[in-house]
Formats: sequence, structure tokens, C-alpha cells
Amino acid sequence: MNAFLCPLASGSLGNALLVASSRARLLVDMGLSRRRTVARLQALGVEPDTIDALLVTHTHGDHFSSAAPGFCAAHGIRVFSTAANLEHLAVSMRRFRKLDRAGLPEPLDGDTVTIGDITIEPFPVPHDSQGECLGFRLTMGPARRQRVVTLATDLGHVPDACLGWFVDSHVVVLESNHDPEMLAASGRPADLIHRIAGPNGHLSNGDSAEALSKIVGRSRRDRVKDMILAHLSRECNTPEIALETHAYLTSHGAGSVHLSAASQFEPGPMVLL
Repeated sequence: MNAFLCPLASGSLGNALLVASSRARLLVDMGLSRRRTVARLQALGVEPDTIDALLVTHTHGDHFSSAAPGFCAAHGIRVFSTAANLEHLAVSMRRFRKLDRAGLPEPLDGDTVTIGDITIEPFPVPHDSQGECLGFRLTMGPARRQRVVTLATDLGHVPDACLGWFVDSHVVVLESNHDPEMLAASGRPADLIHRIAGPNGHLSNGDSAEALSKIVGRSRRDRVKDMILAHLSRECNTPEIALETHAYLTSHGAGSVHLSAASQFEPGPMVLL
């Protein structure tokens, strides 16, 4: 099986991303219904019983839905996140008891975990969720052909310590949530706009593009091949605006990176590793 990654969905209505290697299949987040998760996996030729683990970035419902515990329990899928996140989900979600009874939750507090041939390194990102919010650096494949994927889908800004995790990644999955002008004109309550645009909210297109420029600048030449823009707002962004902003701001430092945007409503894009 060729190694690949593919978002199943990305946005405020639900997030999930599949990473597949020759020896493992991982989901990063499951914020969809059980029916939609199964349908989008099967659209990629993947059956739920072949998923080895679910990595949970944080506790918001669009990243770990009420359907996730039953789905994971039914298919024997281990659930990895910080102890604080797992504890919060256990207290706030009755269905989480199914996972506890099956012994599937596994704390991940700064530890490196290997599943099949994928090494998982979690790192903290700034977001206003209960518990903690994580990004993940995934390294897979044999030593001579290792591929690195680093992702963070909800964060208000990109601290230097966080940025370092993305350096020398072959594929970057990074939030590009909103266009500031569209957000300001959205008619949303002022406190919500302030939260979204704040340091623990969501990345704007410009902030995401600037982060990519820094990542490419610190990485080995031609190392970063692909960037998937994630968690685009349906009301305060468009794929065209997000991609144009990235292409413009990165034209000098990251022009060789292939840019694409994940969709809320269908799987894709698929990136071969």
C-alpha cells in the first residue's frame, strides 16, 4: 500500500484526517458522525476495522464528536491524547465510558509513541480548549525514505517553539481559518470576533502564510513539498482567498511548495508520501 494522507473533512462542522503507511493507519481527530466517517473512509478504499489509532488534538466537539467513542469501541481503535484531555472527555461525555471499559484510551503527555512504522511526536499549540491542544509530527517509512508530516489545525498564533516542529517536514497541514476583513465584516458578536482573532483562537490566512515562509526558510532546500490549508471558515474565508494569500506571501521563500485546501464536505486532497 502506498503511504498517503487525506483529510476526510476540515472545518467547524467536523474534522478528521487519515494517515496511512505500509504498516499503520491513523485518524487524526474524529469530529464527524459515524455514518460520515465510514462513508468517507470507504470512499478512499479504507475500512474502519483497519484503523489502528485515533489521535485527538483537543476536546472540542468538531474534533472529537459524540459519535467517536462508539465508533472507536466498535472497531477496537486506541485513542491517544493527553491525560488532561482524556479525563475531560471521560467526565463530559457519557459515551466515553465505552472506551474506558474496553481499555482503549492511552495518555500521551509529551511521549513519543510508535504505531506500526509511524512515530508520533505530540507538541502543544495555543488554543482555548478545555484540557490541552496538540499538534503532531509523524515520521514514517524506512530510514532511507523517511517521510515527515506535521500538522496543527487549531491555534491562535504560531510560537517559535511550535514552529520548530514543522521544520524539515515533507508535508505541512496547518490551519488557515479566516480572512481578517471578512471576519470583521461578518456581523458576528464582537467577543466572538475577538476570540477567533486572538492569540488562543484561530490562524488567519496571513499568519498561516507567514508561518509557512518561516518553515521553508528554516528547512533544508526543497524539503517541504506540500502544504494543506486546514479548518477554513465557511463564512469568513474561501479556498480561493486562502490559496491566493499563501501564494502571494510565499512567492519568494516557498514558491516550490504545492498548496491545496481541505474541504468540509468531501475527502481530499490526497497527498502521496
